[in-house]
Amino acid sequence: MKIQSITLAMLAFIAAPAWSAFQEREYNTWYIKNAVLYDMTQTSEGFPVMVSISQPERRSANLLVSYISEGQCGGDRKELNVNGKALPAQYHCVQVGLSKIEHFSVIDADSVNGMVTHLKSDFTILLQNDIKVWAANIKTPKYGLTPRF
Repeated sequence: MKIQSITLAMLAFIAAPAWSAFQEREYNTWYIKNAVLYDMTQTSEGFPVMVSISQPERRSANLLVSYISEGQCGGDRKELNVNGKALPAQYHCVQVGLSKIEHFSVIDADSVNGMVTHLKSDFTILLQNDIKVWAANIKTPKYGLTPRF
């Protein structure tokens, strides 16, 4: 019995870091590399969301939001809802089994920079009435890329 307890404790001790390495997701932490801010968050259902802001605070700023959701691709959803305001965006959807990956690209630099300013003021942004983007460490982002999607 004692050997089984020790074995189980040892397996739990070894398995915990392995599971963490497998997950490789650190939500709500901003990263920066090559003038691109990256963040990962999640939908209310727990699906991952990738937010990338290229050239923040410049006239060429743009935004890409990609997330996984359930359902079929369909329709021409062209707008990204940011804090209740619809922003014109290019929309692309890819079907992956029973789920879909939706991509929204916003090239209006004023809107994107307004979002960056909002986040740097320590406010949260709500995308699609479902996805919370936290300010977290956006003022002092970590160097590098976010973990894999």
